[in-house]
Amino acid sequence: MNKIILLGTGCPSPSHIRYGPSTLISYQETNLLIDAGSGVTQRLSEVGIKPSEINHILITHMHSDHVVDLYQLYISGWHTGRTEPFTIHGPTGLKAFFEKTLEAYNPELSLRKDWERRPNESGLNYLINEIDSTSVFTKDNIEVNKIDVDHYPVEPAFGYEINLDSTKVIYSGDTRYCKNLEKAALNADFLIHEVLVDLTLNKTRMTEETVTNITDYHTSPKEVGILAENAKVKKLILNHFVPPVFNEEELEREVKEHYSGEVVVGRDLLEINL
Repeated sequence: MNKIILLGTGCPSPSHIRYGPSTLISYQETNLLIDAGSGVTQRLSEVGIKPSEINHILITHMHSDHVVDLYQLYISGWHTGRTEPFTIHGPTGLKAFFEKTLEAYNPELSLRKDWERRPNESGLNYLINEIDSTSVFTKDNIEVNKIDVDHYPVEPAFGYEINLDSTKVIYSGDTRYCKNLEKAALNADFLIHEVLVDLTLNKTRMTEETVTNITDYHTSPKEVGILAENAKVKKLILNHFVPPVFNEEELEREVKEHYSGEVVVGRDLLEINL
């Protein structure tokens, strides 16, 4: 199964239609998971993948909607038979976050280990790679590199370049229009890019500054289209929508005003063959 599967295409706003951001790339029996948004293990179950079958997790940045279900992946991977270390790659701060989470759950987890007597306690080991170079890892015919993107004031924030033999997949992570991402995406077969569709002022939960600042560190439909066109991307897959409910036809039309290639408006559980 060589596929990209959009497990969750939503944002921090709760949605039963679009779960939290998470994307699965399955290639030659290796499963890469990008981000761990809310509901990721449920979505994995829907596509027939056990958490124990995830080989590497790539975290783009430390906003809560991208890491909230890391512990659920960790513990459910153990429950479903993982024997290898839980392996996560991501930005500085990831190790401290994960270990603080483990500390919070330690009484519960210790009780489980002692009582349930599972045979795969080695599956609770973990490896955390706080990325400090362009290369993240290479395995067989898979090469993963990080891309520095611009989600300031969140620093660092990464996109990822994933080379699968001769197929190039670019994942934007959260970012405003970013020339570094555009350069990395040159001639990509697939660009999976976030998009801020619209943000309407709601005075019960926002100020005008809220709207301005959230809009500022994401990418508009026009900007996504321009970036994909400049990079000569073969297929643009729109993902991580703010807000989670919007006019999909209007979004596609707006992007196509600036990009001449194929546009896919992502949805949860959408599968794209590699």
